[in-house]
Amino acid sequence: MGKEILFEAKDVKVWFPIKKGFLKKTVGHVKAVDGVSLNVYKGETLGIVGESGCGKTTLGKALMLLTQPTGGQVLYKYGDIYKDIMKFNAEEVLKFRKKVQMIFQDPYSALNPMEKIYTALEEPLKIHKIKNKAERERIMYETLKMVNIPREYLFKYPHEFSGGQRQRVCIARAMQISPEVLVCDEAVSALDVSIQAQVLNLMKKIQREKQLTYIFIAHDLSVVQYMSDRIAVMYLGKVVELASSRELYNNTLHPYTQSLLSAVPLPVIDRKKKRIILKGDVPSPINKPSGCPFHERCSHCMEICKTVEPPLEQQGEADHQVACHLYDQNIQKES
Repeated sequence: MGKEILFEAKDVKVWFPIKKGFLKKTVGHVKAVDGVSLNVYKGETLGIVGESGCGKTTLGKALMLLTQPTGGQVLYKYGDIYKDIMKFNAEEVLKFRKKVQMIFQDPYSALNPMEKIYTALEEPLKIHKIKNKAERERIMYETLKMVNIPREYLFKYPHEFSGGQRQRVCIARAMQISPEVLVCDEAVSALDVSIQAQVLNLMKKIQREKQLTYIFIAHDLSVVQYMSDRIAVMYLGKVVELASSRELYNNTLHPYTQSLLSAVPLPVIDRKKKRIILKGDVPSPINKPSGCPFHERCSHCMEICKTVEPPLEQQGEADHQVACHLYDQNIQKES
């Protein structure tokens, strides 16, 4: 894996206004993504994990402009220069869509139940101005072959497919316009475990053949470990830990990540691991706690955690970043 940066997010925020009253006055914001900065390298799989409501799906949508970010910058590499996609006009956004595509969580909802698969696959090709019908059909046949779906299935409706087949159709649709990046939002969470393995192996095979970059969003840590080169752990709209998959699982630093990993079952009957049970509930993204967003549930909470938010900083030499005062050298010296 090279270190060519393809995506660069700088302090990205996605705040949804809360409006009340007859005049619909804004009285607050849901801070779904609240200052996320990270890089996505060409050819890698960046996993994004966290509890439901942590902002991982909203971040994925913001990176491809399905949700308009409130603040920050999202830079994408065009040749030798980086362009801020948040400043794109409608024509530039359409061209950007050819580079970045998304696989959604629910394959059935992603397909129109009233239309045959042929229409679902042909429409994006028309949108991207492939006017020749024979050329459109050639692309459809090739992408279906890539995901092991027979061409005659084009004339079936979504309800005639199994869950795994529907997800493979969605992968084929995303691949039709030869994107550079696939944002995979819980791409296998709606599937049975045996089907999950088939789809994940298929995605890895396609990535090798097409030199794709994946942003893999999931809550299943075992799946993320299998798929990802690096993993970003999100909590309450922020990245609290970022490291390579091997480093994160072997040298977990943030207390929140430690609690998540403690919940992953071991595939060994005679071995047990100690569960780290978090106290309380996830705070509201409307009224976030001051200081570290995790301090109310952390067993290692110090006084500084209640007032000062820790920055995401590198620890050690393994490109391991963590946002936690436990690893602040100045605080350790004072204590």
